Amino acid sequence: MRKTLPVISTNSAAEPASGSCSTSASATAPARTELPRWRRRKLRIALVRHHDLCLNTRQITKIQKRAGVLPHLGLGYIHTALKTAGFHNVIQVDTPALGLDSEGLRKLLADFEPDLVGVSTTTPGLPGAVEACEAAKSTGAKVILGGPHTEVYASENLFHECIDYVGVGEGITIMPELAEALEQGEKPEGIRGLVTREHDGGAAPMVNLEEVGWPEREGLPMNSYYSIMAPRPFATMISSRGCPFKCSFCFKQAVDKKSMYRSPEDVVGEMAELQKRWGVKEIMFYDDVFTLHRGRVREICQLIGETGLKVRWEAPTRVDLVPEKLLEAMAGAGCVRLRFGIEHGDPEILRRMRKESDIEKIEKAVTDAHAAGIKGFGYFIVGWLGETQEQFRRTVDLACRIPLDYASFYTATPLPGTPLHSESVAADRIPADYWDKFVRGEFDERIGYLVPDAQRRAQAAYRAFFLRRSMAKPLLTHMAATGQWRNTLDGLRSLARSTSNTDRDF
Repeated sequence: MRKTLPVISTNSAAEPASGSCSTSASATAPARTELPRWRRRKLRIALVRHHDLCLNTRQITKIQKRAGVLPHLGLGYIHTALKTAGFHNVIQVDTPALGLDSEGLRKLLADFEPDLVGVSTTTPGLPGAVEACEAAKSTGAKVILGGPHTEVYASENLFHECIDYVGVGEGITIMPELAEALEQGEKPEGIRGLVTREHDGGAAPMVNLEEVGWPEREGLPMNSYYSIMAPRPFATMISSRGCPFKCSFCFKQAVDKKSMYRSPEDVVGEMAELQKRWGVKEIMFYDDVFTLHRGRVREICQLIGETGLKVRWEAPTRVDLVPEKLLEAMAGAGCVRLRFGIEHGDPEILRRMRKESDIEKIEKAVTDAHAAGIKGFGYFIVGWLGETQEQFRRTVDLACRIPLDYASFYTATPLPGTPLHSESVAADRIPADYWDKFVRGEFDERIGYLVPDAQRRAQAAYRAFFLRRSMAKPLLTHMAATGQWRNTLDGLRSLARSTSNTDRDF
């Protein structure tokens, strides 16, 4: 899916079926000269996530600001991999959690004096990442940019002088290799997944997270992380990776083409550690599709019961992957919420989204979860390419009709490398070169909406869902259970204040 550089195939053998529980390790990186075991590696490394809010967000900004700040698991896993390789002078700098602006980040990095700084980003969040790279470069450090963005745009990022390297694919393997090369004074060539101005290393392959170890959380501002959906303290986890489905709006990295599952023992072990060490009350699983391998989920639920672990958790899934018996097992093991990618209430739009879903499946899955005692969170996309007012109304009607406890309404945004992007360009709704120029910093305005009033539709949908009389009791119950009084009430006030007769007439 990269814009100009080919992705190197990482597996010539047949891929495992989506239901198989394969955890085999991927191909190893080229061998490098090993340092003596007695030598402690002295390279100073900072891993950075800069502000998430950006002009190309798919969420209403007022809602996004109150939704929460979640830990960056990718940087945590890279930190663990670096420690395993002997690099202990490593810090994670999460500016949204720390409340740092670009100047605050620069001062922090200047005090730390890093030799290498890794910055993670998505394509919409690139402007903030470039700010972080500039701050890092001002300290004299070498700078590498990684994250989902670089799967589509790799060498193009080197247009920015503050970026020395681009990591494509698995940063868990790229960063230790790069750090070792820099410490030994070698030119960082031959590293799989590393792109420089002289060399293209292709894409680093997926690795088995269970072999990496749990993501490093020491030193993070754990009390600053929160979700409007959960009581504090809370944490995030990944129990599996990969998604075989092909929704037309979803950006998929090369590593998403495979499915990888952690064992039930490893998953429950990390859950227990989060509760014991950090006092976590609720865990948000950040899998692509948590119930893709249903047998493994049953084993996780059984092991939770056998160990007596008492912690709330939630997970994302699809409406066609939650049979009633599995829902009952999950509820009994502490699952309090499922996040369903429902997306739309119009059958034709669902077909064009390539959701492989229908209204009947949606209604049954949410109703069955509700009956099992699991709250439903529905994700919806409004303002789809060619969406009529009637099709929009069907989405709002569906959201309000089925027993959902929460809903999120995003505006359709054609991310680079997605079928929606190609279709939107063909329909002359967006410039073909928008993202190319955005990467170079030539655009400072949002990519166009696919229908003129998309933002108003999202606002109207939020109001229709949350400002119903029937939502008063569920919202009060939610705020009492999570303690998220201020964020929830502020969000509701924002919705109410922006209401007008015109907005209500959707």
